[in-house]
Amino acid sequence: MKPSELKTLCGRPLEKEEAERAVALLLDERISEEEKAAFLVDVEERGATGRETAYFAEAFRRRSVPVGLRGYWEGRPILDCCGTGGGGLNLCNISTGTMFILAAAGVPVVKHGNRGVSKVSGSGDVLEAMGIPIRLSPAAAERSLRELGMVYLHAPDYHPAFATLGPLRRRLASQGRKTIFHLLGPLLNPARPAVQIVGVFLRRHLPLFEEALLLGGCRRPVVVFGTDAEGRAIGELGVEGEAEIRGLDLPEAKMVLAEFARRRGYAGAPLEEALVDSARESAVRLRAVFSGREKGLVRGLLAANAAVGLVAGERLTSLAEALEMVEELLDRGVVEEKVLLAERLASELRLASASWALS
Repeated sequence: MKPSELKTLCGRPLEKEEAERAVALLLDERISEEEKAAFLVDVEERGATGRETAYFAEAFRRRSVPVGLRGYWEGRPILDCCGTGGGGLNLCNISTGTMFILAAAGVPVVKHGNRGVSKVSGSGDVLEAMGIPIRLSPAAAERSLRELGMVYLHAPDYHPAFATLGPLRRRLASQGRKTIFHLLGPLLNPARPAVQIVGVFLRRHLPLFEEALLLGGCRRPVVVFGTDAEGRAIGELGVEGEAEIRGLDLPEAKMVLAEFARRRGYAGAPLEEALVDSARESAVRLRAVFSGREKGLVRGLLAANAAVGLVAGERLTSLAEALEMVEELLDRGVVEEKVLLAERLASELRLASASWALS
C-alpha cells in the first residue's frame, strides 16, 4: 500500500471495498498522522452517509476480539441500548440504567460501551462506581448473561485496533473536530445484537443510524431523538418535548409520554434535575431510583427509555403498557434485586477475567 493511497479516497462517499481499504490504511503505522488526519477531516466535512458508516463499522468489527454471543440468547433477541454521545450533556447514565430494568423484565441485554469522552460519566465509569466489573473475558461475559440476563462489553478490550488511533483522535478532538469514530460506537457491538436502540443528539442522525444498523445486520434497529420541554436535545427519549422513534410503529409516542409524565408527576421538572457532576453521583442516583428512594425526573427518563426497550425486545406491543410495567418493576424492587445479584457475582467475574484483562 502506498502512503499516498489514502488521499485518493477523499472527496466522495466510499464503497464497501474502499472503506475496508481506508480502515487498513488508518491502522497502518507507515502512513503519516498528517495524511490520516486529512482523510478524517475530509469525511467529517462532507458528512458520512449511513451506508458508508455501516461499511466502516463492519471493517472494524472484523478486527474485534471474538465473543461467544451473537444475535440471540436462548431463542430471544439480544438487545443493546446506547447513545451516540457528543452532546456535552452530563445527564445521569440513562441507557446504562435501562440495561438493569430490561434485564429485570427478562430481555437479554449485551451493552457495548466505553468511558466518558464528552461527558463526566460514561457507561464504563458508572458501572465501576456501582462496583460492577467492566473488563470481562468472553467466557465471563457469557456467564454474566446467563446468570444476570445482562452483560457489559468494554469497547477498548474488544476493539484493540482503536488503541492505534487514540493519539490522532485526541489531537483532532483538541481542535474541535468530530470524526466518523464518533458515529461508530453504537455500531461496533461484537455480539451483533438482533435489537438495538440508539439515542441521537441530532435529528438528522435518525435515518443515518437506521440505515447503518440495517446494513450491519440488525434485525430491529430503533433510533430515538428526544428533547426536554424547552427543546434541548438530550440524546435519549424524554418525557416531555419532542419524541421521535424510528423503527417501531409508535405514532402516538409523544402524547403517551406526556400523559404518563403528567400522571406520574414527572412533568414540569427541569432537565437540570437529571444532570450529574461525576460517575459516583450518577451511580448513587441510579441506585436511589432502583431502591424506590428517588421518584423524580431520572426515574421518568429511565421509564421512558426502558419502555421503548420492552416494545423493541418484543415483551409488549403497547408503549403505555410498557411504561406501567417499568413502574411496577421499580416499585416491586425487582430491578434493585438485579443490581444486588450483579454485586454478588462481581468478584467471581473479576477473578475469571483477571489474566485476560491484563493481557
